[in-house]
Amino acid sequence: MEDERSRFIKMHRCPACGGTLVFSPEKGRLVCEYCDEEYDVPKDKPDVTQAAPTAQGEQAHQFGNFDFMQFYNSAQIETGENLPVYHCSNCGADVLAAGETAALTCPYCSGKIVLTDKISGNIRPNGIIPFKIPQKDLKKHVDNFYKGKKLLPRDFFNKSRMEKVTGVYVPFWLFYGNIDGRCKYDATSVKTTTDGEYNYTTTSNYVAVRDVNAGFAGIPIDASDKLIDKVADSVLPYDMSELVPFQSGYLSGYTADRFDVPGKSMQSRAESLMRETARNLISGSLSYSSTKLTSSSFQASNVSVQYVLLPMYIFKIKYGSRKKYEFAVNGQTGKVVGSLPIDKKVSRIYFLTRFSIVTAAVMLGAIISYLIGGPF
Repeated sequence: MEDERSRFIKMHRCPACGGTLVFSPEKGRLVCEYCDEEYDVPKDKPDVTQAAPTAQGEQAHQFGNFDFMQFYNSAQIETGENLPVYHCSNCGADVLAAGETAALTCPYCSGKIVLTDKISGNIRPNGIIPFKIPQKDLKKHVDNFYKGKKLLPRDFFNKSRMEKVTGVYVPFWLFYGNIDGRCKYDATSVKTTTDGEYNYTTTSNYVAVRDVNAGFAGIPIDASDKLIDKVADSVLPYDMSELVPFQSGYLSGYTADRFDVPGKSMQSRAESLMRETARNLISGSLSYSSTKLTSSSFQASNVSVQYVLLPMYIFKIKYGSRKKYEFAVNGQTGKVVGSLPIDKKVSRIYFLTRFSIVTAAVMLGAIISYLIGGPF
C-alpha cells in the first residue's frame, strides 16, 4: 500500500544540481534553494492529475436547480486510511499526512513534497492564484496594519514576536449564476410645503414591488474547515483576473488544504449571499422616505462552480506571558486581518479625552445660544 501511495509523491528537483525547487512569489517561478537557478512552473502530466476545466467561460462544474450537494458528494473520493503513510523519495522517511492535506514539508529532511493523490480523482482545482507577497515582506505589511491603532500598548512594538509563519493555499469555491426575484415593500413618501406662515406635511403610503435579475461571477466561499469564516471573508477580496490554470508546481514550498467543509453548508452560504445581494440591489433602487420589506422570493438558475486555491499567510503574534493573537495576510494583496491587544489605561485616557471634548463642545454651544438670546 505504501509503494502504491509513493507513486503519487511529486518533488520538484533542480535539473542543474538536484536541489529542491520552491515557488518564488517575487519571481513567479520555481527557484532552486541551493544554486538559485530559476525555472518556469511546469505543466502537470496527464497521468499525475486529471485534466480539468480552467476557465468559467469553458465549462465549470455545473449543476441543475442549484443542487450543490449532488456535485459535492460526487467529488468525494476515498484514497486510503484517514492518516495515509507517504514514503519520502528524498530521505526514505515515512510521512504522515492528514486526509485533506495536499502539500507538506518532510519533517526529517525538509524536502518539499506534493501529495498529488489529494488533488486528483473526480475533482482537482480549476485554478490557483500564486503567492505574490514574499514572506520577508510580511513584517512591513503588519507594521502598516499597526499604524493608527491608538489603543495599542506602548511596548507592543518592541515586546511582541511573530511566531512561525505558514504560507497556505486555502480552498475556495467560486460560484457563478443568475438569480431572479421579487420584493414587496410598504413604503411612505413625505413631502413638506410652505404657504406663508404655515408648513404642510403630506404623507403618502404605497405598496412598492420591485423585480430583479442579477448575474453573479466568482462569489468566493472558503471551503476549509480550519479557517474561521469571518477571517476568510475579511481577507477578501482577491483579484480573480490573476487566477491561472492549476499546476502542482505552485504548491512547492507551501502548505495546501483540500476542501473539507460539508457541501450543505456551502450551498446555504452561497444562497444567502445571492439573496442578500439581490435584496440590497433592489433596496438601493428605492427613493421613498421610508420602506419596510414585507415579502421576497428568489430563484437561482444557470449556476456553476469552480474549485480554486487562494494564497494566505497564517501566523500568531505573541505578546506578554501567555496571550497570542492570530493574524492572516492575503498572499496576493498584502491585506492584513487580526486581533490586537488594548491598553486599558490608554483606553480610559482616550475615552475621557474624547468625552471632555464632546462635553466642552456641547457646553460652548449652549453658552453661545444663551448669549444670542436662545434657551440655555
